[in-house]
Amino acid sequence: MDSIEIYGNHQDFMLTLDVPKTGYYGTGSPKPDDNTIHPFKIEVPEADLENLRDRLKNARIGHKQLEDVHDFEYGFNLKTLEEYRDYWLNEYDWRKQEKLLNSFNHFTTQIEGLKIHFIHQHPPEGKYKKVIPLLIVHGWPGNVFEFYKIIPKLTDPNANGVDSDIAFSVVAPSIPGFGWSEQPQKSGMPRKKIIQKFLGFNQVVTGRVFHKLMTERLGYSKFMAQGGDWGASVVSNLAKMFPESVYGVHLNMILMVLNLKLKNILLHILGSYFPSYLFSDPEFANFSYKKSLFAFIKETGYMHIQATKPDTVGVSLNDSPLGLLAYIVEKFSTWTNTSFRNETDGGLERKFTKDELITIIMIYWLNQNIVSSQRYYKEFWTASPEYMQVVGQYLSVPTGFAHSKYEFFGPNATPREIAKLQCNIQQYTLLKDGGHFAAFEIPEELAKDVFKFTRKVVP
Repeated sequence: MDSIEIYGNHQDFMLTLDVPKTGYYGTGSPKPDDNTIHPFKIEVPEADLENLRDRLKNARIGHKQLEDVHDFEYGFNLKTLEEYRDYWLNEYDWRKQEKLLNSFNHFTTQIEGLKIHFIHQHPPEGKYKKVIPLLIVHGWPGNVFEFYKIIPKLTDPNANGVDSDIAFSVVAPSIPGFGWSEQPQKSGMPRKKIIQKFLGFNQVVTGRVFHKLMTERLGYSKFMAQGGDWGASVVSNLAKMFPESVYGVHLNMILMVLNLKLKNILLHILGSYFPSYLFSDPEFANFSYKKSLFAFIKETGYMHIQATKPDTVGVSLNDSPLGLLAYIVEKFSTWTNTSFRNETDGGLERKFTKDELITIIMIYWLNQNIVSSQRYYKEFWTASPEYMQVVGQYLSVPTGFAHSKYEFFGPNATPREIAKLQCNIQQYTLLKDGGHFAAFEIPEELAKDVFKFTRKVVP
């Protein structure tokens, strides 16, 4: 067969979907992949850093802060922007961060025509009773650097504040078009001359590619998977296509946007009026779908741009390091806690350091892939109906959900009763802190929840 069969089985429906087993997203006509795994080291030429410094020195800031606005309500506050510019130019040390990044084991291989970058980190040999492979996938506007604090807690928990007799061999790939993975060269838009079906490189295709990475390249027949943001969609899609390869899926976000089934809609509406009757957790006593929907619309203007004309806005972001910082780092304010937009500095350094945030930006800047990362949204929203059905399909693989207290993508995030309509929830945890970037904000709490769930689903 030349397609993957996906079977959905949840209460009142059964659905069979066909997804191609492979694709080609490299340059030109399809060519055989080089299956070799190559060690990789991050080495940025000094000329690139000099170019960056020149751009920061000559950055144009032509606007003035509104006299009666002192926070992030209009976006990135000018005073804070100037502080970050000065720090980036005069104190930030890329070589120090480069050394930190290179302390992990990096590799590349080729899958479906694209160079795929990934971190592959193992526990100390013989220290733990059981070692389990774990795929962790980032989202936007992050990259694999989001995981630099959680990877040590997963691979050597006892040495990093987590009590455990098991550990993980962690695989953390860069989504193609992010980090050091090559950007896809084919679009998903319909073209008369294009014969290949489902051409766009979207979250379903990413799941297929990462399954090949885990099984065909690295030889793991079965593994755990974890993700948030787009990473949650990727690992969920992977598990829907290849349930036999996955012990369990651990998520810190559930994508509910395509669950338009009547039960889901009714639960959202009725839950807004009778939350204490429909939701078992008191944290959702004030659940309001309407209020959350308006908050979501207020904070997702970027999504409409990236889902329609990503290449247009991407040009300016790729040309201005300061513009890129303002565009991305603002998300690390509001998405961490929406109340942070009421603070002059956006509450950015409550959870992150300047070095951490600027390093996220540097990875986009140095690889010049902000445009390709934004295209990931367009490929999602312009995917074929068959692929969109996969995304909206019920996840039957055992699922653990770690619900950050301040998760923005909601609505009011996701009560367990709503989560169960989308996934086979076997563990539901209401974390006491954290927002959208759980691995980056609260790595220890998230790691502990992953270990707890793994013990339930791995024999």
